[in-house]
Amino acid sequence: MPFFTSKNISSQQLIDHFSEGIIVLDSEYKILFASNVFLTMSGFTSDDVSGKPVDIIFPENSDIVKFVFESENRRSSDKLHTTIQSKDKKKIPVRISMTRDKGKDGNEQYFVFIKDGSQYYKIRKDILRKAVAIEHLSKSRRIRDGKLYEAIFEILQMASRSVNSERVNVWLFNEDHSEIECIGNFDAAENMMVDQKNLTRITAPKYFNLFEREMIITTSDAYNDPVTKELLESYLKPNRIHSLMDIPVRIEGVIIGVLCFEHRDTIRVWNLQEQKFALVMAQMISLALETSAKQKARHELEGALNEQKVLLKEVHHRVKNNLAIVSSLLNLQANKAKDEYHKNLFYESRNRLDSIASVHELLYLSKSYSSINFKDHIEVILKNLHDSFSASENIVTIKKDIESVELDVSTAIPLALIVNELVTNSYKHAFKGEKKGTIEVKLSEKNNIITLVLKDSGPGYDPSTVQEASIGLDIIDGLVKQIDAKISYSNKGASTHEITFSRP
Repeated sequence: MPFFTSKNISSQQLIDHFSEGIIVLDSEYKILFASNVFLTMSGFTSDDVSGKPVDIIFPENSDIVKFVFESENRRSSDKLHTTIQSKDKKKIPVRISMTRDKGKDGNEQYFVFIKDGSQYYKIRKDILRKAVAIEHLSKSRRIRDGKLYEAIFEILQMASRSVNSERVNVWLFNEDHSEIECIGNFDAAENMMVDQKNLTRITAPKYFNLFEREMIITTSDAYNDPVTKELLESYLKPNRIHSLMDIPVRIEGVIIGVLCFEHRDTIRVWNLQEQKFALVMAQMISLALETSAKQKARHELEGALNEQKVLLKEVHHRVKNNLAIVSSLLNLQANKAKDEYHKNLFYESRNRLDSIASVHELLYLSKSYSSINFKDHIEVILKNLHDSFSASENIVTIKKDIESVELDVSTAIPLALIVNELVTNSYKHAFKGEKKGTIEVKLSEKNNIITLVLKDSGPGYDPSTVQEASIGLDIIDGLVKQIDAKISYSNKGASTHEITFSRP
C-alpha cells in the first residue's frame, strides 16, 4: 500500500498547516495528492488535479521538473525557481523543492513543495533593474566626456526610476560647509530638472553635523524624526517630502556633498538593497564630478599650451626677422667695402647669420617649437651658400646623403654654424686652380649616435701648419665643444671632417 493515495490521506490536517503547498506524484508523475495550500494558490480543486499528469500544473516546464527529479546530482535542498499555471491559465511564479521516497508497496513517490515566489521575482526584477542602470551608467559617454550637467541629469533620472523615488537631487558643500548648493534636482513627475534653493548650516545645524560624521541618513517619517525635524518648515513641507534617504558623496574619502532620494506624501521604508544602490549612485556622482574637473583642467592646460605655442612661434618669427635685418645691413656694408678681403668678411658674417635665421624659420613653420628636422636645415644652408658663391669661377657639385634627424634648438644652431663654416671653407679654399669640384655631405643616426661627414675633392690642408689666427677653425672648435661632440679630420684622397655626438 502506498504512503499516500488519492482516497486515503491521514495527514491532511497536518499538511495544511505548512506554509508551502505540497503535491505528491506517483512514479509516472501523476498527481496523487494536492494540499489545500496549493489548491488555494492555484485555484484548482482536488478533483481537478487528482490522477492528472503533472503537466496540468507545469504545462511549459514539466520536462524540466522531471529532469530535475531524475538527476543523480540533485540534492533535497536544491531550489528551482519557475512558474505554475493556475486554473484560470495565469502564470504564478513559485520556488519549488523536490524529494522522493518509496511507499510501503515499494513504488516511488515524488514530493513537490511549492512556495509562492512572487516576492522573490519582485526582488529579482528590482535587482536586475538596478544592475541594468549601473551597467548603463558605467558606459555613459556623458560621464566619460566630463559633461557635468548632462551626466548629473542622466544619473539622477536613472536613480529615480530604479528606486521609484519622486525626487532625487545632489548637493555640494561650499568650502567651509556653511552652505550646501543643489547642483541637480530631478523631479520624476516633470521628468526634468527643477530649481532648488540652497540650504544653510544656520537653518539646520544638526543635519549638517551628521554628514561631518560620515553618516547615511534614512528616515521613513521625516516630519517627526529628530534628525530631520529642523528641516520641516524650510524644506520638507514646501516639497511634500515624508521620507528621505541621504547618501554622502565623497572624493578621495572626503565628503564633498550629498545625494538625496525623496519620497512624497506617504511614509516609505528604505531597505538595505536600496541603500546599497544609492551608495553606487553616489560613487557615480563622484566620478562625474572628478571627470568634469579633470576635463576642465585639461582644457585649461591645452589653452595655456596653445597660447605658449603662439607666443613661441611669434618669438621665432621675430628673431628670424631681426636676423634678416642684420643680414641686410651686412650686405649693405659689404657693398661699401673698398676691397675684396673686407667684402668677404661681411659676406661670411652674413652667411653665419642666415644659418641661424634659417633655424628659426623652420621652427616657425614647424608643428614642434623645440626641435627641427636637421635634414631640411642642411638643405637650406647648402642652397644659400651655393647662391652666395655662384659667381665664382669654379663649378661645384653638391652630393647629399642626408637622413631625417630631429634635433633640439640648442644643438641645431651650433651644428648649423659648423656646416656653414666647413662648406664655406671648401668653396673658398678647396678648388683653387680647379674648374670643377665636389662637396659631399652625409648625415646619419644609429643607436642615438649622430654622425655628420663633410668631404670635398680638394687637396685639403695640414692642421699643424694652419695659422692660429684662422677664425673659421676657431669657430668650429668652439661649436664642437658646445654640443659635446668629437671632430676628426683626414686628408687621404679627400679632405674629410667627421663630427659625432650622442643625442642628449
